[in-house]
Amino acid sequence: MELETSSIILLAISTLASFGVGRTFMHFRKKKQKKEVQEREARALRDRPVEPESKNKSKRKRQLQQMEKAQPGQKR
Repeated sequence: MELETSSIILLAISTLASFGVGRTFMHFRKKKQKKEVQEREARALRDRPVEPESKNKSKRKRQLQQMEKAQPGQKR
């Protein structure tokens, strides 16, 4: 059974189209999963419990300074 040239070309085009569609779906799925992971990590950072205040006065002072540097628009 011999395949005609047009059949071979049609087979090649359909294979390339199928591969391209599959790769496109995988690209968008991976992009969506990456975004979900980042959102989950950000939510975990926001929802983490507040650490108890340190008994060390110098450490408390240093932590306050670091928080003020991280949030320059807000004052305590």
